Amino acid sequence: MKRIRPIDTLMPHPDRYDQTMVHATDPVGWVFADELHRAERGDNGFITPTGGTFHRIFLIGVLTEVHVQTSRAVDARLSDPTGGLSISVNRSCPRVADLLTATEPPAFVAISGELSQRGREEIRVIADSCQVVRREDRDRFVHLCAEETIQRLESIGKLSEEQREIAEMVVEALNVVGAEPERNLSVQADVLDLTGRMISIIEECSGPKGALLEDVLQKAGEGGIGESEAKAALTVILEEGDCYMPTNSTIRLL
Repeated sequence: MKRIRPIDTLMPHPDRYDQTMVHATDPVGWVFADELHRAERGDNGFITPTGGTFHRIFLIGVLTEVHVQTSRAVDARLSDPTGGLSISVNRSCPRVADLLTATEPPAFVAISGELSQRGREEIRVIADSCQVVRREDRDRFVHLCAEETIQRLESIGKLSEEQREIAEMVVEALNVVGAEPERNLSVQADVLDLTGRMISIIEECSGPKGALLEDVLQKAGEGGIGESEAKAALTVILEEGDCYMPTNSTIRLL
């Protein structure tokens, strides 16, 4: 039976990760959800726009949903500052399934596992290790994952439009965990006002299953909120647990 690893063994830098995960036979990578959803299946794994090739990944994010399919099969949703990922646990990892089932969202969770995709469905993680962690662990993960992403971008040279979007995504992710200098009170007030406006827009656009992200961004634009500002505000709202993303195109208030 695969055992659930403590956070101290889950958190090493990717270069040393294989030495700590005894059951992992493939190199593990660190990648943000937004970039992973842009990946294409290759011969040796999933290839992202920054040139990363991933078969297994490690991530820390906010557990937003847990659905028990059978006695030992669980589906979940995990969000990092850039988007959400679907998580599945099969019968071969009952302790991982039990831990997720016992964890009430929202909660910070560390997960590692193999990537999988059926047809044109979104890429998901088949988890084989997990642990409930702290916000500080999530923040550290974001910094290290950003470092890995930036290194891949720097090795490319001239960036495509999509690669520039990923670079902007990294900046927004770092802003969520406080990478910028401490804001003054007037700026903090502006941020609070913007997140409040975005929550109102989500409410206005919501139906029984939430609001389409495209509609929310369009409505924000009509109200004079730029797309980058709107996305940054939505990221803050997600991380503060006021809403979650059931799918990559839908956002829903809690």
